[in-house]
Amino acid sequence: MTVLYLAVEMAILMFIGFFARKKRIVDERFTTSLAAFIFNFVFPCLVVDALQTKYKPGEILNSGILLGISVFSILLMFGLGFLVNRIMRKDDDLARMLLINLMFTNFTYMAFPVMSVLYGDVGKFYIAVYTIPVRVLFYILTPLILTLGRDKSVKLSAGQIGIAAPKSFLSPPVLAVPAGLALYFSGLALPVPIDAVIHSLAQVASPMGMVLCGVSIAAIPLSKIRKEYRIFLIAGLRLLLAPALGLGIYLLAARCFAIDPIVAKVSILYLALPAAATTTVMAVKAQSDATRAAQCVFVTTVFSVITLPVWSGILDLLVR
Repeated sequence: MTVLYLAVEMAILMFIGFFARKKRIVDERFTTSLAAFIFNFVFPCLVVDALQTKYKPGEILNSGILLGISVFSILLMFGLGFLVNRIMRKDDDLARMLLINLMFTNFTYMAFPVMSVLYGDVGKFYIAVYTIPVRVLFYILTPLILTLGRDKSVKLSAGQIGIAAPKSFLSPPVLAVPAGLALYFSGLALPVPIDAVIHSLAQVASPMGMVLCGVSIAAIPLSKIRKEYRIFLIAGLRLLLAPALGLGIYLLAARCFAIDPIVAKVSILYLALPAAATTTVMAVKAQSDATRAAQCVFVTTVFSVITLPVWSGILDLLVR
């Protein structure tokens, strides 16, 4: 039921943003300003806060396995998205959203509460480890995917990538990763007031992201969502095919290797989460199609109310 409650809560947060824009409580400038604030202040605090867990030397092996699975899953989803776009012969903003939404799920607001409640402190620690590569690659790759090659009049070159990539590496959310890791491995504690501020800002990251999605969706009639079949295709790939692939790979691997059941469940259930709400923030910042990004988050979140509890039950039956 926890999974169901979280999905419903996210949908309500989106509705609040939608309502605020429709009633003109906020205007179009609010979206850009809020996105910039979240990216430069809230996201870095979220990264540091997620790594403020006690260092456990005994978990080194499982941590290494989780890091490997995390990177492999991102590469697998990129390959799947690339294949789908090639088959459909699409290279527009929505095609880029398809790639991003397959590679990255809602790794903040949904991932931590779900894993913590279902699998306890171990689940919380494992998802913190699993999402280290996710956070680094999300903040590096998402701006590149959204911007590089979008202007068809300008030929994509290695020089463009060479200029864009360092900017992504030097963004505040990425710089927060080594800072968080240094605190994690050293065991050093931040001063109480600073830690409290970081935790407070981290707590509002996903609610703000979901509200931002609602504000962006309010810019167009909801009826237009029904006309874009690729949004529902993205939902099917994100919520059904991705976790099915993860479960299939686990069942094959389990024949040859002993795999910790909690490691497997965390890794597979992560693939069943809806699209990352923060994608809308990144789309706004990159001046991409934030409305489509918000639509993808909206549709995948709504359908996850049904699919997430189902996947949780399937994993309890098959992963032991």
